[in-house]
Amino acid sequence: MEIQASNLRFTVDARDVGEDGGVSIKVLSTVGNKEAQLLRFDVFRKRPHYHYDPEGHGAEYNLDPLLIEDGLGWMLAQLRAKLPEMVTHAGFGEVAEEMDLSVILPIIDDIEREARVIEAEGIKAAAM
Repeated sequence: MEIQASNLRFTVDARDVGEDGGVSIKVLSTVGNKEAQLLRFDVFRKRPHYHYDPEGHGAEYNLDPLLIEDGLGWMLAQLRAKLPEMVTHAGFGEVAEEMDLSVILPIIDDIEREARVIEAEGIKAAAM
């Protein structure tokens, strides 16, 4: 799934990396003349984590599943509450300044619906 909103593009898909995998949400934008991945949320079964500027300096943070039982819910809450701050922290302040949150925030519900379907399919497949 891919959704354009304001100056951002979101992709939601399933991603597998070795023995781990799950829902992956990417936040992209055009910076200069090229597409840049600003943020990526990998809601993996074994090691859920998120990235700031994964193709650049690539800061990565793991979620503690003991403290955060619904990693996908936590990540979506961050998109809803802190998206401009996270994009700025990733090094893309100019992109954050141009965001129209009145256009972006409503599509987070669409992202959540798609991500929950992918998450459920992954849980079902892992149980087999």
